[in-house]
Amino acid sequence: MNKKIELTIRIVLGIALLVFGLDKFLAFVPHGHVMTEELVAAYQGLLANKFIMPTVGVVEIVSGLILISGRYVIVGLTAMIPIVYGILGFHLAVDINGIIPGLLVATMLAYLVLYRKSVISETIKKFDAI
Repeated sequence: MNKKIELTIRIVLGIALLVFGLDKFLAFVPHGHVMTEELVAAYQGLLANKFIMPTVGVVEIVSGLILISGRYVIVGLTAMIPIVYGILGFHLAVDINGIIPGLLVATMLAYLVLYRKSVISETIKKFDAI
């Protein structure tokens, strides 16, 4: 049963990451919620950088493909940790009303990391012994 739950969460998270990663380049997801001046200013600052959002998009796309494929899942999960931190930080600082999807992504990431806790700890032990 746990394997089916893990597979479902991994695929759903992978598809979400792929969609939102591609949206960074193709802008096909409507962002129609009411944006405050503070939110617009913060988002325009991110877009003005020309490096941060494309980098986030690439990491989301690659991580999404990794999670969907089921190979090197720990690498994809590890790459997503700073992205999820950024999502939650942005919403806590600027847009608390939009934090629910971020919390959902963080919860799925935490579940997948905890599901693979033993493999992760064994990998760390191997590298720590070197």
